[in-house]
Amino acid sequence: MIAQVVFDLPLDGPFDYLIPEHLAPAIAVGVRVKVSFGPRPQIGFVIGLLGASALSKLKPVQSLCDAFPVFNSLDLIFARNFCAYYGCSLGEALGTMLRNKTDHKPSIGRDHEPLSSLYRCLPNSYAAKIQEVMGGYREHSRFLILVPDAFRGQALSNSLLLAKRVREGSVKIGTRSSVFECDGQHDCVIMVDEEDSSYKQEQMPMYDTAQVLLTRSMIYGFDIAFVGISPSVEVMSLALGGKIKLFEDPAASVPSARIVDLSNYKFVPGLISPPVRDALEAALKTGKKSILVLNRRGSYRLTRCVDCAEILKCTHCDSPLIYSRSEGQFLCRHCTYTVPGDTVCPKCHKPSWRSVGIGVEQVQTELKKYFPQAKIVAFERPAKRDANQSLPDFDILISTSAVLRFQGTLQAQVAAFIDFDAELNRLDTRSAFNAFSLALHISCMATEGVFIQTRNSSHYVLQSLSRGKKQDFYDEELKLRKEFGFSPFKHWVRISWRGKSEKTTRDCAQEAYNVLSRSSSEKGYIITPPLADAVGRKRDQFRFNVMVQADQVPPAVAFIKTALAKIKRRSRVIVTLNIDP
Repeated sequence: MIAQVVFDLPLDGPFDYLIPEHLAPAIAVGVRVKVSFGPRPQIGFVIGLLGASALSKLKPVQSLCDAFPVFNSLDLIFARNFCAYYGCSLGEALGTMLRNKTDHKPSIGRDHEPLSSLYRCLPNSYAAKIQEVMGGYREHSRFLILVPDAFRGQALSNSLLLAKRVREGSVKIGTRSSVFECDGQHDCVIMVDEEDSSYKQEQMPMYDTAQVLLTRSMIYGFDIAFVGISPSVEVMSLALGGKIKLFEDPAASVPSARIVDLSNYKFVPGLISPPVRDALEAALKTGKKSILVLNRRGSYRLTRCVDCAEILKCTHCDSPLIYSRSEGQFLCRHCTYTVPGDTVCPKCHKPSWRSVGIGVEQVQTELKKYFPQAKIVAFERPAKRDANQSLPDFDILISTSAVLRFQGTLQAQVAAFIDFDAELNRLDTRSAFNAFSLALHISCMATEGVFIQTRNSSHYVLQSLSRGKKQDFYDEELKLRKEFGFSPFKHWVRISWRGKSEKTTRDCAQEAYNVLSRSSSEKGYIITPPLADAVGRKRDQFRFNVMVQADQVPPAVAFIKTALAKIKRRSRVIVTLNIDP
């Protein structure tokens, strides 16, 4: 008997191993085995059994790791779908699935036509909406609730509507990796704020949780309910196409945003416009709280030497250091590198620095001049592991988007964006949606609406927010994405190379581009030449990307993997695939 084995490694396989007679009765598809692979032993997954092999010399299976299978035929179907979509090996797909399960039992499927629904409601009513969704199922049904982070999961666990069912075990709340636990034993999986960037895996395989959830639903037969105020454009497209049933909460209207055109205040000094300053003052007089949002840490974004024009950069990343007045040092926003605030220029050896650009701390300093008696708090980097973290008492809170983890529990009278144009102008095809979603979530935290400072008041995102018509944004965004060929109409696969040698990494990307471009036209793919990443070097590794546009993802991934297999691997260069980054 021959066992076909795959490994949690970037190698496709399968690899044939001889089954010793004493292990033959126990080995079955779905168990893990210990075998010799290369210079060391490895744990592999048995995905098939054969009577013979094309190879004459085979290594034997050394030992059996499981008394019973840890995955079944349904799991194998899902794993094959997963690796075909995200470009990993079958072993990596099985490893990702089993590594993120609390038990190693095979998943359960059921003969049920799954239903998918989208519920648009305000964040402070998420718990009530989830309770309403669960009320449509029989008494002893089981549910899994996916949340973007532990903070919001803890808030749902503590809510009076859900706390009892969580204690009883009929409801489980988990983050991104919990998606691999959902199967036929769950009647419904509820995903909260599915558009949140936390749901995107940042390591290979770079899966999108919503996409994985939809695939698992079709295979295992459970229902899905998306709950949120700003569903992603992809999910909204499915809803508009009738593949997901849309339920609009009539109470989910968000107050219209007030657009503050900064071109009307070009001669007014400072970062805070008069309308926003007046709103903050009115809130202070009535004892109400205010929130200001600026997605820029520290006090200044860039520091340059006055004498030689040298920019102070991180020694490990191609990124300017930001200055933090509160910490008295310069910080890298990509790694842990820091230098003291009194450092001298490395080029001319003079302490002649001049810092420019705005940050949260700089806004805090300016506000203290206007409102010296107010409690003004800057909130930049939350303690990631403390799910019970609370904000200090404040009158005015200046924060990055990290404040969203307190949505549903934090209320203020006034909310304002200091530099909304920075959100719209990011090097990201999703920048318009991300800015729109952030504005909606912040608006839900303000009882009297939100102020948006901008110099681009005619932008369709701002027009939609000012009119309070969310659907206008989706209509325009879908129109533009179709015109320019972005998801959900076309798909882009980003092939990334990273390594410590700039030349070697660039050469790998160029060689792959040459192979891909030779056969791309006949297959209808668009291939972009290799370009350095937005941050060309990060944590001492140089990064280059090639983009491939296609109608469907699996054929494009197969095309890319075939091309990459023709190229000699460089041991010090890592290749990753990212679908619709």
